[in-house]
Order: sequence, then structure tokens, then C-alpha cells
Amino acid sequence: MRKDLFASIGLLLIAAAYYASSMSIPQSTLDEPGVPGPTGLPTVLALALALIAITLGVRALASSPARKGAKEAKEDEAPWPRALGILGIGILYLPVVLIVGYPIALFLLVVTVGIYEGKAPDWRLFTVAAGGALFFWFVFAFILGVRQPEGILFPF
Repeated sequence: MRKDLFASIGLLLIAAAYYASSMSIPQSTLDEPGVPGPTGLPTVLALALALIAITLGVRALASSPARKGAKEAKEDEAPWPRALGILGIGILYLPVVLIVGYPIALFLLVVTVGIYEGKAPDWRLFTVAAGGALFFWFVFAFILGVRQPEGILFPF
């Protein structure tokens, strides 16, 4: 409970700082009324982070504390080597995306992280990985118009 409460406070401070820094983004002279400007996405992200922080804080305060005198139950924490393994997978993702392209690399990333975290390689893991890869590829490539790495082996 205590860690969650401190994390909530820290996240609220980060959200406030992020929002304050996003307000320093200059407005364009080409802005149209009713069209989101350059501060739109950062403001939404700051709001989402603040909502997550508030939810975490409310959950920490609402959870029933342990009996007095009893030590707070130690929360499960990932050991450093495990966290470094996830970091290594993320680093290896970067050269892979340049070789096979964004959707395939994202699929491989989700499958690799799932297996690394102990998920058995079954049809659900591959379905979620394929659905997630296609969803994010569609969002970035078509909805947002962000050009994704094409890859050497499988250019799109």
C-alpha cells in the first residue's frame, strides 16, 4: 500500500511537469479552430497519466491495511537480471525491426516477451501478438500517417 501511494504521488508530479512543459510548445499560425493543435496529444497523455496516478492512489488508500503490528506483506518484485532481460529484448527489437519491418518485428517482440515471462507458446499468444501487431501497424500507418520501418527482408 505504501509503495503504491508514493508511486501515485510521484506519477502525479510527473504528469503535472509533463503538462507544464507541453504548454510551452508554441502554437502554429496555421491552427484552425476546432482542430487539435501541437499541444493536443501531450495534454491527453498528461491527463491519462494523472488518471492512472489517481486510480493507483485511490486503490492504495482503499485497500484494507494489515493488522496493526503485522509487517506489510512484501510485494512481488522482479529481480534485476529479469528486468535486464526485458531491456535486452527491447534493445534487440531495434535491429530486428530494420531487418524484417515493423509489423513482423512487433509480432516477434510480443511473442518473445510472452515466452520470457513464462507464457506457454500456444495459439492464444500468437493470436494476441498478431492482433496487437496488426492493430498498432494500422493505427500508426493509416490513422496517424506515421511512416514505419519497412525492413530489408519484407518491405511493405
